[in-house]
Amino acid sequence: MLDIFKGQRGLTLFATILIIFYGIYYMPIDSFGMNAPIKMTLMVSSIIVLLFYTFKTSKALICGTIYLIFQYCVASFHPETFRWSTYIYSILLVLTYICFYNLVYIERVFTIEHFIRICKWFMMLYFVWCIIQQVLTIVGIGYFPLFNMMKALDRGLGCQSLSMEPSTFGRFMLVFYYAYVKCQEYKRDEGPFTLSELFSGEHKWVTIRFLWMMLTMGSGTAFVCLLLLSLYFVRWHNWYYIIPTLGICYVLLQNSGIEALDRATNTIEATATLDSKTVRETDGSAAARITPMLNSINADFNKKETWLGYGIDSGIHNKYNRTLFNDYGFIFYIISLIFTFTCGYNFWSLGCIFMFAGVSGACGSNIQYAWELMMVMTCVRYFYENRYNPEIYEDDEEEEEISDTETAEKQNSLAVEKH
Repeated sequence: MLDIFKGQRGLTLFATILIIFYGIYYMPIDSFGMNAPIKMTLMVSSIIVLLFYTFKTSKALICGTIYLIFQYCVASFHPETFRWSTYIYSILLVLTYICFYNLVYIERVFTIEHFIRICKWFMMLYFVWCIIQQVLTIVGIGYFPLFNMMKALDRGLGCQSLSMEPSTFGRFMLVFYYAYVKCQEYKRDEGPFTLSELFSGEHKWVTIRFLWMMLTMGSGTAFVCLLLLSLYFVRWHNWYYIIPTLGICYVLLQNSGIEALDRATNTIEATATLDSKTVRETDGSAAARITPMLNSINADFNKKETWLGYGIDSGIHNKYNRTLFNDYGFIFYIISLIFTFTCGYNFWSLGCIFMFAGVSGACGSNIQYAWELMMVMTCVRYFYENRYNPEIYEDDEEEEEISDTETAEKQNSLAVEKH
């Protein structure tokens, strides 16, 4: 069964396929939840790989088990809303993540070079689809399922590339580009990059392609992502000129008449009021993602439901009044944060800011792409924790030669024993 995944090379291949195709939404085939055959195939395959090739005790296995047990318990408090299909989908998502975590942390399937190549080619794939969609838009074609164009977006050059929508496109590019930059930083071991360094050498075209996508995809979320990413360049020794420079860039862009940037600016200003109604009146689409955070701040913790939730999908019909922990309660939300920071994110990192700002992924929901983004951040954390370990810098070809040598030695020893 799945003999192709036996050995280090096979597991590396599987982990590579998983992290790439888990983040691609080809809408003519893939839909949402259990109606996504590509994602379902990947999840079922991950469970098989987990059970047969990497079923070992790890932080992810322990945290994931606690997560699923508590999720079931709190969901059972509301039998009128309990739905087995939702809970089974949660199990699939968690087990898929555990499989990936074990492959990265225990089987050590990725070298830092290999993961950097994954980030580069993932972004390149999205870029190619982005350009194709923008060319089709320019010539007046808004519906072309073959190239993932399921409807006209009416956002100028705006496109969704290989994601579900432009805002998801922006999230993917933010996390993968951040992962690329951080791993290159660990690799060179000379501290953070300057902006000029990312526009030179091997990083130049990666950065240019990234900025083109973020500035033209037609998403206000993308501009929020760029604003948050700019924090990477702020240091104690350069804040006095970096911050004014970013301010000037912001003013210039604001006067450029870019609709997506105007939406992002208005939404940020409305969010600063901490008033859900103001955000809703400013941008209904953004409000669906922002008001839960604001409502959570003002939640009534005297209610039992605040702690144990209102039941599965309780906020789906009232999206502007729900909290971050509407379905399963605040205790489950804390457990999901423990899971996230134990396995996926370094708390003292820019990635943590991405997560709390709602532009990155984490566990705690049945949104599949959020788990994909957490997988990417898991790799970033892994390479950070092992940045002084020479094993992560070994070239893939060297690893393959070593693996082949070890296999040959084992075969020879078995042959000797038989004789």
